[in-house]
Amino acid sequence: MAVNLTGIDLSGTAAGSTHKTASSTANPSTNTTQDAAPEHQKEVRITSTASLLSHLQRSLATRPAVDQSRVDSISNALANGTYKIDSNKIASGLIDSERALGKLK
Repeated sequence: MAVNLTGIDLSGTAAGSTHKTASSTANPSTNTTQDAAPEHQKEVRITSTASLLSHLQRSLATRPAVDQSRVDSISNALANGTYKIDSNKIASGLIDSERALGKLK
């Protein structure tokens, strides 16, 4: 049985609808069908962020992990001695990364 809590099953595949309603269960004492969960717990909705992440995951799964043409271009530039390194750009990137990590605390 697949578990589907937010419209995405555990494998990451998007479900057919954006929400699921809790199943009704029979109450043995009254022999009638009643909802098993309180009214506020009947429905689980997929958030727009989860939907976007699911779409992004499917989109990225169709693309190669490595851009081989870019790798070849950089390899050729290194072999020819024409690859330029911008130390200011590298330093700025490192500083930006440190600032971003500092905000996580």
